[in-house]
Amino acid sequence: GSDVLFVVDGEEFRAHRAVLAARSPVFKAQLLGSMADAKMASITLHDIAPATFKLMLRFMYTDAFPTDDVLAGDSPTPTEKLQDLLAAADRYALDRLKLLCASKLRGNISADTVASTLACAEMYSCPDLKKGCIDFFADEKNFKNAVLTDGFAQLVLKFPSILAELRVKVRV
Repeated sequence: GSDVLFVVDGEEFRAHRAVLAARSPVFKAQLLGSMADAKMASITLHDIAPATFKLMLRFMYTDAFPTDDVLAGDSPTPTEKLQDLLAAADRYALDRLKLLCASKLRGNISADTVASTLACAEMYSCPDLKKGCIDFFADEKNFKNAVLTDGFAQLVLKFPSILAELRVKVRV
């Protein structure tokens, strides 16, 4: 009974316009509004991985957050999967999913992930997640380990204003 087909990087996902529109104002406008997609039987999405779209779709239908088993795996890492899901939740205005992703990311902050997580927090307007990352940096040992990662260099290049916030909080 599905009435729309999404194509994401060659993978097909069948869905119901009414379900997606009820959960996301972005999908509501896209699928039921006057946009061209409202009349199309098949929609190709870019800038989202099939695995991320699948997790987001499952959440929209079940309201169940992915378990650690589902997030487990080497590539991408669970943190990267959560960051991708956070980005998708932001893009499609799925506020509850966004909050759940941010909460899970905050609970999994480490020296290796704090910089990329802070970049996500900044990019997708997650103040609690940002505070958690900055608090993590405030510990001298954490700061010294995190500052040596590639992620920290990328964070500084992408969001130079973060350095000023860190200077206030971090006393190294």
